[in-house]
Amino acid sequence: MRKLLMLLMLCGSATAAEWKQEYRVVTATAYCQCAICVNVAAYRDGKTATMTDASKPGAAVDKLNIPLGSRLDIPGYGVWILADDTGSAIKGDKIDVRFADHQAAKEWGVKRLKIRVWTKEKK
Repeated sequence: MRKLLMLLMLCGSATAAEWKQEYRVVTATAYCQCAICVNVAAYRDGKTATMTDASKPGAAVDKLNIPLGSRLDIPGYGVWILADDTGSAIKGDKIDVRFADHQAAKEWGVKRLKIRVWTKEKK
């Protein structure tokens, strides 16, 4: 079922050949839009760095390591998650997954995970 779902997602708006897939080991932390997690009020506007809805699942990445717009398969969090945000503490092999509330982000903690990253190939 999971393979069928992935195939459907890859073929939805682009052909599978347009996406490059690789695996990476990352440190995954978590955040929400509260004042504890996002300490700059201007960044709590409900939008991510790519202007997507910050109340939806997503991930902050180091855009030099994982390009914004990439899709991520994060074990224990979700498949086809959009890399749509950045943060000053997100450097190198670190990602920050987004939750709707602080308690859920706190329960996630810090995990070392092998994730799958899909990036759209430039033509």
